[in-house]
Amino acid sequence: MVKKSNLSMLLYGLAMALTSSCTVDTGFFDGQPCGPDDVCASGYTCMHEPCGQGYLCAVCRKADDMLDAGTDGGDGTSDAGDATSDGMDDSACQQPAPACKTLPDCQDTPAECKDGQWICDTGYESPERSCDFVDNDCDGETDVGLVCILAGNGQSGLRDGQGDSARFSSPHGLLALPEGSFLVADTGNHCIRKATPDGMVTTIAGDGQSGKVDGVGTDARFKGPTGLTLSSDGLVIIADRGNHCIRSLDAQATVSTIAGSGFAGYADGPAPEARFAFPSSVAIDSQGHILVADSGNHCIRLIDSDQVTTFAGKCGFPGLDDGELLQARFNSPTNLLVLDDGRIFVSEESSQRIRMISADGKVSTYAGSGQYGYQDGALLDAKFANPAGLALGPDQLIWLADRSNNRIRTISDSEVSTVMGSGAAGMGDGPPDMVELNGPSSLAFMSDGRLVIADTNNNIIRTWTP
Repeated sequence: MVKKSNLSMLLYGLAMALTSSCTVDTGFFDGQPCGPDDVCASGYTCMHEPCGQGYLCAVCRKADDMLDAGTDGGDGTSDAGDATSDGMDDSACQQPAPACKTLPDCQDTPAECKDGQWICDTGYESPERSCDFVDNDCDGETDVGLVCILAGNGQSGLRDGQGDSARFSSPHGLLALPEGSFLVADTGNHCIRKATPDGMVTTIAGDGQSGKVDGVGTDARFKGPTGLTLSSDGLVIIADRGNHCIRSLDAQATVSTIAGSGFAGYADGPAPEARFAFPSSVAIDSQGHILVADSGNHCIRLIDSDQVTTFAGKCGFPGLDDGELLQARFNSPTNLLVLDDGRIFVSEESSQRIRMISADGKVSTYAGSGQYGYQDGALLDAKFANPAGLALGPDQLIWLADRSNNRIRTISDSEVSTVMGSGAAGMGDGPPDMVELNGPSSLAFMSDGRLVIADTNNNIIRTWTP
């Protein structure tokens, strides 16, 4: 019996499709899991190789490579002589036998030499490729290195619960909390949710109905909240996009409006009278002021005590001009990231760029050619497709949710790289380079080092340990 993951079945189907067409073999299937009954693509042979800690995995290997090496191709023979268990030549089994394991308890079981190779009668398992909470290769670790669904199951809805019992509706902003949990701006449900590191989801503010009501917990109402940040005094600051205002949430779950009249427009002045237009993100600068990505006004606003001012950009005039703070122009600023050195990064979904505001007040284009597309490489040669959420990683790189590319990218001081996502829209778990995302809009790093991702169009929260 050979156990197979869903991914191995998918790869098997892809292998059969490719071998039936005029496709050039680039070695893609080398090392991939074998299909049913140890079948591989043409030119490949299923081999049982050690993996994990003494466990055997069934993987496809190129037949010509095995012949060159004089190894057994899985049929009991090799170019070094017949290696069968009929007494003629068992040289392929002269190496110490692997310690076969039973699944899922990973108990030792003896291996048997058959047809020139070691066989685990308890079955074979592919290396870790699906988030099933089982140590599939018996290496003492579970689902390590895989992108997994932490909460939600893909269905839109509003339900608290553990893991796939929970429901979200177009989750956007994420905020990691010091105590280990994180908050979710559940945009389509008009509420703020909390999730623990193991995926237990609860609603802490908002009742699922659209509105603008201050109050405690589920007595409060929001309208499409998108951005979250934490102030120096412990308040959660919320960009209530549909209400054109900025709200706060305290430790007792009391929701208050701190800036914005609730009417779309552009007006600086006393906080209750100021006007915003679809504010999408909030951040705290080095002086403790609240910065607002005022997307509909194409500028960055600042809230200091009870006053709102324009911090950067010509509000109401979208553009791409770099320069001094109030001479520069933005085009639908989407997300904000403030670094300890005073620099502020701004993602712009409409211009396909990442802008930077220096500590001395200069706006420049930091990454992105401005062309919609997908390309890694030098900062200003890179291409994005609606770049959205930003976060600072433990590696001190800027991490980006590249929404319409269905990928997670990193930005260093010289280049843009892809760290997650095949580019195809989907919802399956898997290794970071093969996993399918669907419109990721926000990301955050939890205190335990795990990355959490708001996979918006899938209505789920993902997690990954880089």
